[in-house]
Amino acid sequence: MNIAIASAITAYARIKMSYFKNNPNFKLFYSDTDNIVINKPLPPLMVADGLGLMKLEHVIEKAVFLAPKVYGLMEENGHEIIKAKGLTKNTINTIKLSDLEKLLIKDSSRVFTQEKGYKSLFKSNISVFNTIYTLKATSNKRHLIYKNGIFDSTRPYNYDEISSSSS
Repeated sequence: MNIAIASAITAYARIKMSYFKNNPNFKLFYSDTDNIVINKPLPPLMVADGLGLMKLEHVIEKAVFLAPKVYGLMEENGHEIIKAKGLTKNTINTIKLSDLEKLLIKDSSRVFTQEKGYKSLFKSNISVFNTIYTLKATSNKRHLIYKNGIFDSTRPYNYDEISSSSS
């Protein structure tokens, strides 16, 4: 593993993603290091299987984005895809897109208790614990905006809105 190469790849991905984040021709609904969800097809010259090009993975009918790496999609054929970092596959399999839609209501949440394994390098073992995970609309990098009590969008925090723990 080479940290310099991994950093360079991540930096290049951020540069590529900035094109979509700052382009008025697309309405960007969600992005991560390696994916975007936008309102229309990309030009054919941008989509292929080659290195550095985009790949069409889903044509989406409906989607809910609650937080970074926490979202649900419904494809045109009705197939649902739920992603939730921190939840086990067994727990994710119990969630439907309609469950995520309910979490768009301000102050709503859903609590899960699940077994998760934790590795200890010092003790050379794996321990399994019951873990509580709360699923809700959240962001520690952006301000959540609600319209009529329903999560609508986000905006960046202003400098004076960020509290400092060192003061």
